[in-house]
Amino acid sequence: YLVEAGELSATKAEEPDAEAKEVMTYKAGDYFGELALMRNELRAATVVARTDAKLLWIDHRTFSALLGPLEDAMERRVE
Repeated sequence: YLVEAGELSATKAEEPDAEAKEVMTYKAGDYFGELALMRNELRAATVVARTDAKLLWIDHRTFSALLGPLEDAMERRVE
């Protein structure tokens, strides 16, 4: 997802029954969800809008077609 407008918050629980804690915030120009697309995994955090927000999204096939050659560089950035 690419944040076009608004503010969002990502939360994650350390354990299944634990309370989720904020781990990241997003604003216009930020992006999230790329790891799930790159690794074909479920998302690692829950992202909710703090304000009215407008997001852009692409599916896995389009992501791979557009960014496939950059996946190695993106993977290294995460590690």
